[in-house]
Amino acid sequence: MDDKRLDFGVSGKLYKSGLLMFDRQTDSLWSQLLQQAITGPLTGRRLTMLPAEHTTWESWRSRHPETEVLSPDTGFKRDYGLDPYAGYREAGVPVFRKRQTASSDAGRKLRPMERVLGVQLHGVKKAYPFRALKKQQPEFKDQLGDMVVVIHFDKKSETAFVTDQLGAAVPSVALSWFAWNDFYPDTLVFNPSRNRSK
Repeated sequence: MDDKRLDFGVSGKLYKSGLLMFDRQTDSLWSQLLQQAITGPLTGRRLTMLPAEHTTWESWRSRHPETEVLSPDTGFKRDYGLDPYAGYREAGVPVFRKRQTASSDAGRKLRPMERVLGVQLHGVKKAYPFRALKKQQPEFKDQLGDMVVVIHFDKKSETAFVTDQLGAAVPSVALSWFAWNDFYPDTLVFNPSRNRSK
């Protein structure tokens, strides 16, 4: 940023149940979903989201066989094969909330912990529920603002990602519906039964 390198760590703090990072140069706290600093000297400054994908090793390796893998031999006694968030998802409700607040969720018929693929492009936000993606072709086109994107979903690995029509990755994030909706309450929601978003 401004030709200066920022090094990030995990703060252990949450904002709207979402992880906050901190930069070691200024101790500013950064929201991943907002892609900006929310406290500290860099408040309001933004970062560019890079494409990333939450998937299985099998699915990734089949598409990217040349991938190198970070060794799990880190010097720490930890089972890196265990999902630290499995219990969180299985709870069915956001763990860090004492109660659910009224929102537009009911009208959209999405459960708080339901997985969605969130995409933000040119100011347009859209959520693609995984249960809706399971009913679609593995790849299909959709309109996101003034741009046509391609949604990719692998049923076996439950992996979802977005590209443009030329195959270039478009940044997206797989997360629980409540988290996406908390940050982007004006989001569109993909509705395959009507072949449009609502």
